[in-house]
Amino acid sequence: MRPSRVFLLAGQSNMVGRGFPLSMAETPDPRLQVWRDGAWETASDPLGPRDNAKNGIGPGMSFGLRLLERDPRRDVGLVMCAKGATPISKWQPGRVLYNRSVEGAKAAGGRLAGILFLQGEYEAESPDDAPAWGTAFRRTFDAFMTDLGPVPFVLGQIGTLPPDRSPAQQIVRDQQAVLAEELPGVALVETIDLPTAPDGVHFSVDAYRILGARFADVWLELAAKRRRRFNRLLTRG
Repeated sequence: MRPSRVFLLAGQSNMVGRGFPLSMAETPDPRLQVWRDGAWETASDPLGPRDNAKNGIGPGMSFGLRLLERDPRRDVGLVMCAKGATPISKWQPGRVLYNRSVEGAKAAGGRLAGILFLQGEYEAESPDDAPAWGTAFRRTFDAFMTDLGPVPFVLGQIGTLPPDRSPAQQIVRDQQAVLAEELPGVALVETIDLPTAPDGVHFSVDAYRILGARFADVWLELAAKRRRRFNRLLTRG
């Protein structure tokens, strides 16, 4: 059965999830589903492709479970399209990852309720690439709003990364903060306070759970603002 609220999850490996061990995963709930291999099924970590052993616990499950906690009457569907180690250039309209995301969201059906996006660790490694992140993201955002929206868009800010590996991380974070203020229907989820795993790049399991809950709370705020705006328009009409 098609979920009543469907969310597209896109970005890099921290959206897919690299948390281990899987024994720490959240307990599945039949009201939370994932679109996999052309059909809906009960969601469980890892939400990424099963043939990639790197995929582990991520923010998606805690995001969906938080929404169910806040509104138990409405089920949730997740369309996982994130892919590790991908630059923003691969999320441009017309590129494979972007096209697959749009096609996946449309194939899953249901009402697309929002888009979650967490990407930028790639550009944080390069002082040459980082300054162009914002311009490229605007193109991605505009394309998503044209092809799938307008829907609430929750942008995850990249976390605290090893400075020797990611010397340009603050350049990316600053652009993300500015764009979340400038673009309509966008809100930012901050992550710099969340602990990372020993690799220093991916979050810990506990951090992924907090991150998922933050995504949910911010989406709920965005959705409430949209409803209030719509009701004001009705009243004026």
